[in-house]
Amino acid sequence: MADQAPYRVVVADDFADMRHLVRMTLERSGRFQIVAEAENGLEAVDQARDLQPDIVVLDLAMPVLSGMEALPQIREASPHTKVVVLSGFDRSRMESEAIAGGAVGYLEKGLRPAQLVDELLAVAGLMELVQVAAETARAKLEAQPQSAASARHFVDETLRRWHCDELFDVVALLTSELVTNAILHAHSEIELNVSLTPDAIRIDVADHSADLPAMRAAAEEDTSGRGLGLVEALAMAWGVDERPGGKSVWFELPRPDKRD
Repeated sequence: MADQAPYRVVVADDFADMRHLVRMTLERSGRFQIVAEAENGLEAVDQARDLQPDIVVLDLAMPVLSGMEALPQIREASPHTKVVVLSGFDRSRMESEAIAGGAVGYLEKGLRPAQLVDELLAVAGLMELVQVAAETARAKLEAQPQSAASARHFVDETLRRWHCDELFDVVALLTSELVTNAILHAHSEIELNVSLTPDAIRIDVADHSADLPAMRAAAEEDTSGRGLGLVEALAMAWGVDERPGGKSVWFELPRPDKRD
């Protein structure tokens, strides 16, 4: 990785001292180049549009335009930019909303310099994986109702990067069903894996419950209980794998570029 070009970063925070600290920390690692700073959300959107950086490090509590308000605008202005929230708000309060809005990661302020570098390199590593190897993207979701929307957004972002977005409607539907089932029945953190295999797109939804799901027939008037039935009907393959401390429910759909 010695010849890997540094990741181009815009740092957005209304406190100059915080921007300086982040700049110093990241540039000293040799893995990041700070191409611009922004002191409010509107400036962050403008910098993203003008510079098309690899990463925007985004505070949430900023004047003029908050980070949460700026987030979807940054994604629209620079679709390939990864937005990582760096906020003083507890992640349990804001992470799901930030991920649903388009962020790929949520970090709390107060990290040691080495931790900040490592966390951002993890995001950069995900970008390398998607852009070069295109094998697996992972997300962790809380056991909260809004996590189904976060899962759909994550799947959308991943499939578009892999040029498989024509599968989004089916993948998003089935992923939402499995994530919702995990929220309702497992009551635990959920790990969502989206994998690109030689022949298929594979989705794994893992939780920390050992209780295995069972398919049941849902009446027409039922508003729930259709999850595994939909997976059975629409996926080319699916299953449940037991694993230490829980299980993983998975399904596969054929890759659009491998169809005859």
